[in-house]
Amino acid sequence: MLPLNDPLWTQLDDAHRDRDIPKLLAKLATAWDAAAANTLFWDCLCHQGSCYGATYAAIPHLLEIAAVEGNRQARLEIAVFAGYVTQCALKSGDKDVLPGLPETPEEWDRKLDCFRDPINPPPRYASVLRCGIPADMDRIRSIKADFLCSLPRLSQICEQAFLDNLRNESALTPLLGGLASAEGQLELGALLFSGTDGPLTCAHCGAGYQYILFGNRVALYADDVAGSSMLADSPPNLDFREGAASRADWFIVPVKDRLTPTTLRLLALADRAQAARPAALLRNFLGSFRCRRCETSVPVCRSL
Repeated sequence: MLPLNDPLWTQLDDAHRDRDIPKLLAKLATAWDAAAANTLFWDCLCHQGSCYGATYAAIPHLLEIAAVEGNRQARLEIAVFAGYVTQCALKSGDKDVLPGLPETPEEWDRKLDCFRDPINPPPRYASVLRCGIPADMDRIRSIKADFLCSLPRLSQICEQAFLDNLRNESALTPLLGGLASAEGQLELGALLFSGTDGPLTCAHCGAGYQYILFGNRVALYADDVAGSSMLADSPPNLDFREGAASRADWFIVPVKDRLTPTTLRLLALADRAQAARPAALLRNFLGSFRCRRCETSVPVCRSL
C-alpha cells in the first residue's frame, strides 16, 4: 500500500489534478465526512467511469477505513464506490492492464498532453507538468498489485455492508454488484450496477435488448435500431410509464440451477434483504432468455 506521505502521489493523476488526495484520505480516516467523501470519490477518483493512478492507490486506504468496526456509514459508501471502481477497472477482462494506470513512461507522458501549450494556461497546468511522470515503473506495478490483492477484502466488505443495511433497498443491488465484480463476475456486476433497467446483449449473436424489471419478472425489448429504445414512444418507455410489460418481446427465465459458489453466496445474501427487488434482479440476471433474432436460448451472463 502506497504510504500517504510518499512523493509518488504528486505524479499520480486524478480527474482534475487539483486536490491533495493523501490529505483527504487522512482526514477521512480520522473523521468520516460524507460530503467530502462523495466529492473525492465521484468527482476526483472515478469521474464518469474513468479511473486514474490515484484511484488504484487510494482503494487499499479506503478499505482500511471501511474495516473499522464502528464505521458503518463509511463502510457502505466505500463498498459501493470501490465495487464500482472494480467494475470499471476490470470490465475488459484483462487484469494485466488497468485503465488509467499506464506501465511505461511514454504512456504516462501522453497523459500530460492535455496540459501542454493550452491557450491562456492556468498556473496549475505548469505545476502539473513540473510533477513530471513516475520514474520507477516497478512502483507503479506495485500499485496495480496492491489493488488486485485488495479484491478479496473488498468482497468481504461488500458483504458486511450488505448485512449492515438490509433495509436500505437502494444500496443493496449495487453492493451485490460490487461483490460480484470483486469475485470476477464482471458481466453480472455490470447488470447489478445498472439496476432495474438497462441494456444487455445476446451472448450468441450479439443482438441488443433493453430490460426492465416489473415485479419479479424482467421484460426484454429488442433494440432493432440503434437508439430506438431511447425514443419517448418506444415500447420500453411506454411500458415503463404505464408500469406494465404489455409490449415486451420476451421475458428472462430466472435461474433454477447452474449455480456456482459465488452465485450461491450472492443469492443467500439477497434473500436476507427486507426488500424483494435485489433477489428478483439477481435471479433474473443469473437466468436465461430466448433471443428473438437467432432463436437461441442463451444465459443472460455468458461467464457464469
